[in-house]
Amino acid sequence: MKIGEILQKPVAILGGGTCAQTFAAEFTLAGHKVRLYELPELAPGTLSEVLRSHEIELGGTQTNFKWFRRAGVARVDVVTTDVSEALRGAGLIIVAVPAKGHKPFFEKMIPYLERGQVISIFPDNFGSLMLRTMMREKGCNVDVIIGGWSSMPYGVRAVGPGKVDCLMRTRELLGDALPSKDGDKFLEILKEIPAFDGTIEIKRGDTLVGVDLSNPNPVVHVPGSILNVGAMEVSEMEGTLGIPKGKYSMYKYGMSPAVARVQFAFYQEERKIADAMGIRMAEYREDQFFWKGGVMGVEFWGPFVDVVMPPIVGPTSTEHRYFTEDIPVGAVVRHNLAEKFGVDVPIIESMILLGSAICQRDFFREGRSLKELGLEDLSKQQIITYLREGVRP
Repeated sequence: MKIGEILQKPVAILGGGTCAQTFAAEFTLAGHKVRLYELPELAPGTLSEVLRSHEIELGGTQTNFKWFRRAGVARVDVVTTDVSEALRGAGLIIVAVPAKGHKPFFEKMIPYLERGQVISIFPDNFGSLMLRTMMREKGCNVDVIIGGWSSMPYGVRAVGPGKVDCLMRTRELLGDALPSKDGDKFLEILKEIPAFDGTIEIKRGDTLVGVDLSNPNPVVHVPGSILNVGAMEVSEMEGTLGIPKGKYSMYKYGMSPAVARVQFAFYQEERKIADAMGIRMAEYREDQFFWKGGVMGVEFWGPFVDVVMPPIVGPTSTEHRYFTEDIPVGAVVRHNLAEKFGVDVPIIESMILLGSAICQRDFFREGRSLKELGLEDLSKQQIITYLREGVRP
C-alpha cells in the first residue's frame, strides 16, 4: 500500500474509552470512514449508547496555540465488537487503550492484520515492542508499519454516554516506529491525521524506547500519587481539605516543591538509562518541574492558561491508573532496562516498592517484563540494533 493511499482507506480505531471515542469523532468529522472497535466484554460499559446510535458528540474548549477547534456530532460508520469487521481493508489502525489493554487487543488484532497497514499506538507505553514480540510468537510475519507516541494528542474527559469534551490539544508530541528505519514513513502518514490539527510540532523520537522514556506519565504521576496518597484517601472518605468527595486532583492539591524534587530525581534516573543505552529522550530543565502542571504541562501548555491540569480529577483510589498502570508498566520497565544496562535507579525502585505496599500488590512480579518486550535474551548492542534496524540474532 502506497503512503498516499493509507488515509484514503477506512480508519480502524481500537478501544472504547474516552480517547478512542475522541479519535473516532475527529476522524469522522474530518471526512474519514471510521470503524470503532471495542472488546465484546467491555463494550456495553465503555461505549454504552454509542453501540446503538453510532453517534459521538465532540466538544470542549480544546485549548491550543493554533486556536483550532473541531466540534460536532459525528456519526461513525461502523461501531463493532468484531475485530475482523474493523480491520478488514483498513489503512491506518489507531490503538487507543490503556497499557493493561495492550495484550488482549493485540491478541484479537494479529490474526486479521493485512499487508501494508500502519499501526499507531497512543501512547506507546512499550506497546510496539510487545506487539512485535507477540507477532513473532504467533508466526505472523505480515508486512506492517508499527509505531507509537509519547502521549495522547489531547486531554479529554467523558461528560456522558457518547459525549466527550476535549480540554486541550497537545502542543508537541514525540513519535517513532519499530524499527526506526520505518520512522520517516510512519511520521509522514501520521502527521496528517485530524488529531494533530491543533498541534504545533510533531517530533521524531530516537527509537521507540526513547519515545517511551519520554512519556511524562510515570515521572509525574507515580511520585505525585504515592507522596500524596494520604491526602487522596482522606479526601475521598471525608471530603477534607475543602475537596468534595470524588474531586481530588493531584495537579491541584498534590504538586509542591518537595514532590517536584522527587519527580526531578526520577527524571534524572530516566536520563541515565537513556544515556547508558546511547539514545536520546525528551530533555527538561529543572525549573520546568516546579509548577502545578509539572513537565506534563510542557506538552499541554496552552495560551492564556494559568495551570492547565487542575480540572483533571484523580487519582481517586489506589486502583486508579496512576498507580495500576504507571507503576507496573512505566516504572517497572524503566527499572528492568536500568538493570539490563547497569544503571542504579534508587528513586524509581523506591517508588515501585512503596507503590506495591500501598496497593497490596507485587508490581515487580506483575509488571511488564523485558521478555514480553522481546529484549530479555538480547545483548545491549543487539537491543539497539533491533530498535533501529529491526534485526534480531
